[in-house]
Amino acid sequence: MKALVKDGAEVRLRDVPSPKIVHPLQVRIRVAAAGLCRTDLYVAEGTLASRNQLVLGHEFAGTVAQLGDQVGNLQLNQRVAVFPWLGCGQCRWCQQGHSTACPQRQMLGVHLDGAFAEEIVVPAGLVYGLSDDTSFQAAAYAEPVAASLAVLKAGLQSQQRGLIYGRNRIAQLTLRLMRLHGFTQVEMLDPERRNEENSFDFVVETLTAPDEVATMLHLLRPGGTLVVKSRHPRPLELDLQTLVPKELKLCAVNYGDFQSSLDLLHDPKFDYGDLLGAGHPLEDWRSLFEEARRDESTKSFFRISDVWDR
Repeated sequence: MKALVKDGAEVRLRDVPSPKIVHPLQVRIRVAAAGLCRTDLYVAEGTLASRNQLVLGHEFAGTVAQLGDQVGNLQLNQRVAVFPWLGCGQCRWCQQGHSTACPQRQMLGVHLDGAFAEEIVVPAGLVYGLSDDTSFQAAAYAEPVAASLAVLKAGLQSQQRGLIYGRNRIAQLTLRLMRLHGFTQVEMLDPERRNEENSFDFVVETLTAPDEVATMLHLLRPGGTLVVKSRHPRPLELDLQTLVPKELKLCAVNYGDFQSSLDLLHDPKFDYGDLLGAGHPLEDWRSLFEEARRDESTKSFFRISDVWDR
């Protein structure tokens, strides 16, 4: 099969063996659509630690091609989306349903072979069935939606005044999801208002620029909350001379519920279609990577199979 492979410092489109089911609770999936994320770019560039050789990609949807002998909740040819994080299954965090906090957690496309390929094998527990009216492109967008939904776990109040720090695709997505959930006084960053000190009850970081954190703390009112949701490979630098006197709170969030993100794709009040870009074949990966680095206004996708539009 064709797959986009990171091999040391090089990324290449290669012909590789199709993956095999080796465990009775695994599923083999034909990938239809896969989204390109900042994380994929960081892995490809080597700025985010990963396995030395692996298939890239972690946001995707497709159809079930083969079931392990003990998989009973899925069917052949079923339309599915996949949550990309895998816990060990044994620790207390996994047992309590918090696999993304597992000390041994692994991510598809970072620690394990990912979805920029014609097929992928994943544990059945990561696989979610789709309704027939969910497009594969929309379903591949469920992972970013789940990541933005995590902001709702930060203990913020809907009547508070908030700022989404950034003017990119994820900032737009987060803004729309917060307004959908009743946050009427949240707005996106206006670069001309970076000096508006002590103005916001909370600031949600989406910019992944560690050098901007000082400005975020400056914008917060005393007692306010900085919500950190990006996973930039560089450490954040916190100015304690601002953080401590203002008694600011720092809240890191990871993911909301993945099934809830799939359900939201059908909510007529959730307007996200303009955030989805066109689909491209894997052969166009170089130009797509360059486009994604230049412009984050829309999500870039790989159109991997002929069922893309179904």
